[in-house]
Amino acid sequence: MIQKSKTIRIVKRENPPLKSIISFPNSFRFGCEFEFYIIGNNCDNIIDELKAISGSDILINLDEIPSEKDAHNCLCLKFDSSLGTSGVEISIPICSYHTLFYYISRITYIIEEYGTTNEDTGFHIHISTNEDIEMDFYAFLLICNNKNLLNNWGERNGYSLNPMEILNYCYEEEARNLKNKKGRIWSIERRDKSHIEIRTMGGVGYHNKAHQIIEELDIFVSTFKKTLEDMSGDEEYKSILREHLIELKNTTIEKTKKFQDFIRTINPI
Repeated sequence: MIQKSKTIRIVKRENPPLKSIISFPNSFRFGCEFEFYIIGNNCDNIIDELKAISGSDILINLDEIPSEKDAHNCLCLKFDSSLGTSGVEISIPICSYHTLFYYISRITYIIEEYGTTNEDTGFHIHISTNEDIEMDFYAFLLICNNKNLLNNWGERNGYSLNPMEILNYCYEEEARNLKNKKGRIWSIERRDKSHIEIRTMGGVGYHNKAHQIIEELDIFVSTFKKTLEDMSGDEEYKSILREHLIELKNTTIEKTKKFQDFIRTINPI
């Protein structure tokens, strides 16, 4: 017997807001998720707000993650396994950079009105492009770290560990093996060769920092685009890499072993 989905679908409006209409002026795709807690009995108010801003169908499921085939093309209010009973997540449809900004401004307002955030909640951003292009993920991490993008939201929970905690102690191949063994616990993940998920942003009151989120997004996106090219001749990256390799060379065996022992204590997700 096929179990019916518990998801409620709300069909999109006939005349949605112009800024919510999905269009792709180039090959880049974006998506994001907002984790937060609903205050009191405000679920219906949140759904009404989502109806007003959405340019796509809306999926509602507070018991599980929607399994609908088109879920990535819908605005979703859904269950979040990393939060408690009142914790939820809003995810937006795959969209352009312009539409992404629209949803960030509207959804952060909704959270301010009807929800709250704490150290366990986060804002996740997805950036992707054509599948036949492969980004230089190692270069992406080192450049982002050099721009102070990996640690400026304070300490987060166990789902958002800084990948530099591995890269500062292990050479690239060993770091990759350790990172992959532990699953999706890092603040930046490569989901495919041309798709990354960034979970560096979040914490108490992150929804009141839309300006900072957008500023950092601009840098993440420009860095992502840069690392789709051959980085071997990039002078900025070559300088960053030289400094990084010097730091690795000066790392003691005892320090590396201590770190590796720590990594092994982290449960994979």
